[in-house]
Amino acid sequence: MSENTAPQRLPLAPAAAAIVVMAGLVSLFATYWDDAWHTDIGRDDALIPPHLLLYGSVAVVGSVVAGWGLRALWRARSLIAVLRQPPLLIAGIGGLVTLASAPADAWWHEVFGRDSVLWSPSHMLTVFSTLALIGGVLAGLRRAAPLPLWWAGGALLLGSAVTSVLEYETDVPQFGEVLYLPVLLVASIYVAMLLRALSPDGCLVAGAVVVYVLARLVISMLLAAMGRTAPDLPLAVLGLAAIDLPWRRPFIAYAAGAAGVAATTLLAAGVDVSSVSFDAVLAPGAVVLIGFCGVLLLVGRRARGAAAVALLLGLSVPILLPEPASAHDPGQGQVVGTAVLTAGSDGAGTMTLTVEGCANLAPLRIVARRAGQEVSGPLTPLPGVCRSTGRVRVDPAGMWFLYAELRDPNGAVETWLPVEAESRESARQTRPVYIPAGTARVTAGQIVAGAGLYVIGLFMLSLTVYLARREA
Repeated sequence: MSENTAPQRLPLAPAAAAIVVMAGLVSLFATYWDDAWHTDIGRDDALIPPHLLLYGSVAVVGSVVAGWGLRALWRARSLIAVLRQPPLLIAGIGGLVTLASAPADAWWHEVFGRDSVLWSPSHMLTVFSTLALIGGVLAGLRRAAPLPLWWAGGALLLGSAVTSVLEYETDVPQFGEVLYLPVLLVASIYVAMLLRALSPDGCLVAGAVVVYVLARLVISMLLAAMGRTAPDLPLAVLGLAAIDLPWRRPFIAYAAGAAGVAATTLLAAGVDVSSVSFDAVLAPGAVVLIGFCGVLLLVGRRARGAAAVALLLGLSVPILLPEPASAHDPGQGQVVGTAVLTAGSDGAGTMTLTVEGCANLAPLRIVARRAGQEVSGPLTPLPGVCRSTGRVRVDPAGMWFLYAELRDPNGAVETWLPVEAESRESARQTRPVYIPAGTARVTAGQIVAGAGLYVIGLFMLSLTVYLARREA
């Protein structure tokens, strides 16, 4: 192609990239604020403060990418030439799918019912598209941009990927905890591959990890100051920085990063600074560490291929045999009233729930839910007007959600409060009583639609890495 017909590449200015990174970090805070809101308060309308902050920050990012595209179009005077710019192309696709994910989520819930499981296909589509959007922005960044900006952008990319395990790090797991480390590994290694493809110079992965951990520390401090439930510090990702050590071959570097994440995950769980139990991460962590040792001992082409296959098979065991999801809030339907709930724990696993003010509602049972576990007991009427209480005994670890199931003239209704099993403090709140939603059985159509959304998301992730390598 001659010089006159070559598409004119327009890199993204560092100032514009800095706006994207700052707005993206604000959206990361809004995501954790939204999760804490739904844990502490329950479901609410679309215009709650964390939603507004999230919408606003995403709008800022979208405006920057749109401006980048318009400038490129003005310079090239050709839409085809603009589409031949890989960074702008993938950022644009990611931005458009991010916008489309909101109506896609509304359609999903309209057709298949409401759910609060993060791994719902319509929810994960947002995660995938956001990764593509940020990856495109970083791919379009000028190589001479300041290194701290690269670190901050890498931190935003890592934060978006690690959102996939948000429910584990906020102590509201919907699936078995054995899935935590495999999913964390896939997300973090993907980010490392993308960052090294974009800029192999400097300790980009290590810098991104440090900035991300600091950003999460700030997020936790802000949520605590607001009186909201704060997530764990992401100490598990610290081991990813091992990738930037001077390994002889890229394959060994990625194996070292996986082993580092496994080691720091085991350490965090072992010293009880993680909401995920040590027993849940022991088996997958051991598989990764043993696989890394095998890679070091057998560095030949065939041997490292065999080690990779063995590692993937070992990690796939918990993924192929997942426990069924048991969302603490499988879906809040029509509100039929309110009730005053008082919940508490004795710190040893015995939790109580008292319900007051539920006129015309007959008590049925008390249910404690956490990560696929469900423990129930009777909800017994008390003397007085509309008062009932129940007691259950659970594993004295982590956050449980205590439900009061009742019956009104039209059928079953429920209400709930979150309770820390290890805490001796009690909570008293006025909560909505609502008709449960999102409890229908999974259909073939839902499986096909979900698979389609996942395919779209995974295609974007693959395209992002491919285009980033072309730009390298």
